[in-house]
Amino acid sequence: MKFFSLLFLVMRQVRVEYDFAAQPGSGEMSVTTGEILSIVRENVSGGWMEAKNNRGELGLVPESYVATYVPPAISAPIPTVPVPNVPSAPPVPPFTAPKAVPFDNWGNDTYIPPTYSQNLPAGHETIPQRPVSHSMNDDFDDEWTDDDDEAQETELPPAPGFRPTASNALEPRSVNLGRTQSTASGIGQQTKISRSINRFTQFVKSGMESYILSDTLRNVPAHEKLEIIISNQGPIWRPVDQHYSCTIDKPKKESKLKGLKSFIAYSLTSSASGIQVARRYKHFDWLHEQLQSKFIMLSIPPLPEKQVAGRYEEDLIDHRKHILQLYVNKICRHPVISRSEVWLHFMTCTDEKQWKIGKRKAEKDEFVGGNFLYTVHFPEQPLQMHEVERQMDVFQRGVRSMEDSVRVMSERLGTFQKLYSGSVKQNWQRMAAAFQGLGQSFEADGTPASARMMEALHRTGHQYNSIGDEVERHTKEDMEPVLESLFSYKGTIQSVPDILSLHKQAVGKFRETEGKASAVDVERIRKRVDNTSYLVLAEMNHLNAEKVEDFKQMMGTYLKKQAEFHQKCANTLNELARLYS
Repeated sequence: MKFFSLLFLVMRQVRVEYDFAAQPGSGEMSVTTGEILSIVRENVSGGWMEAKNNRGELGLVPESYVATYVPPAISAPIPTVPVPNVPSAPPVPPFTAPKAVPFDNWGNDTYIPPTYSQNLPAGHETIPQRPVSHSMNDDFDDEWTDDDDEAQETELPPAPGFRPTASNALEPRSVNLGRTQSTASGIGQQTKISRSINRFTQFVKSGMESYILSDTLRNVPAHEKLEIIISNQGPIWRPVDQHYSCTIDKPKKESKLKGLKSFIAYSLTSSASGIQVARRYKHFDWLHEQLQSKFIMLSIPPLPEKQVAGRYEEDLIDHRKHILQLYVNKICRHPVISRSEVWLHFMTCTDEKQWKIGKRKAEKDEFVGGNFLYTVHFPEQPLQMHEVERQMDVFQRGVRSMEDSVRVMSERLGTFQKLYSGSVKQNWQRMAAAFQGLGQSFEADGTPASARMMEALHRTGHQYNSIGDEVERHTKEDMEPVLESLFSYKGTIQSVPDILSLHKQAVGKFRETEGKASAVDVERIRKRVDNTSYLVLAEMNHLNAEKVEDFKQMMGTYLKKQAEFHQKCANTLNELARLYS
């Protein structure tokens, strides 16, 4: 047993292949080529390991800077024979088993994170940032569930304001690829690719830079694998095998802690499973953050705006339900998000224990940010970068035009709605009072003809009041859905500039390497940039297709409702006109 333990420890050693200079105060450890290190912990936030040198110093070292070291087999000592002028090989440093440092502290409330995870120095790539939850200051309902409070208490905080993932963490300002370029004089020249000096840009924090420059591959579970294919419209996401829908219904007020806390719960039912679950707004808020963090290159629809006043008023609850319905509609129609594990868990999980497990699994997802691209199988056909950039520019101009047009449409329709529910309704009611007052004037005559006229005028006044009420109903039931759809569409395309910016920075990073790196490295980076282009083009084609369907349904329904409203008013007026025949 002791032999196998010793063998295990010896095998967990690495040899330093390239010099690495640590940044002061970062928790990194400087190493030199040929140095033997003992591994304490691997896969620290992606691309890093914690190691100990033969002097007992502990720190972070890039995994790409080291190689597996297998020490000589342990055997009986052999008599030494002096050999002149030949230096002896450096001895393998004695290994001292390090203390285990737990990485996952969900069940360990006493775990204290290593000091290197705090106070990250400027100029270093930070841990990919997960959006901070708004659930602790939410105007829709009270607070997150008790299970989530527990998760917050036990979650590992590697740095203030950040959440550890495997996508991208502390990285040196340049990557030494350890390859050589032959020059005319035959002298080897080491290839070095610079990383961004500003480590706090979204391109760096999201892990996109790490994906573009890295030459590593990741093992992707089968359920995470996605594919982009070439169609007549260009690159598209492979369509889902089975389409489904999700219905939000029956919002109701619920309470906990014997009525001290109250909130609104929404009922969700999937057509695929038939399972009905109850979700509070905070659950939607949590889901939204997970989707934004994982799918940084996809457009995520917006949630309803938060509001304190009238939080339990029926109209406001109904308005939020409609926005949430649009939210889940867009998710169900997206070929990637609709099959994501976090969404399926959100939509179908009914067991409290399984909900907690799934929640924590989503929050520790390895394939978030730039790492999401590892899950996608891309076409092998190279892209013409200048043609891709042209398409991106055309798409960006189209999105800007749509943003302006949607804003104007929302303003005009909002004004129209206020006009109808305000002065137009009041004018119909004023006219109703005028007709009724006129009818009173015929009452004094006492003749049968005057009585018939009085009755007709009174009935006209009553119907004018009814038309005024119908005008208000029309603004709420026919105009409000259009405004809600415009809000949802505008919120969906608001992320497009950020997506195109990430792609532009990826292209810029490729152009930085041209002429500076080896042909092999340049080609590898070009392939990663092509992958990014394929992803953006696929999402672009999805958004264009969705835009046509959204506005076809939105405007077709609105104009049909407009026609029905005016037809109803016209029928009423025609009936009234016959009273005076």
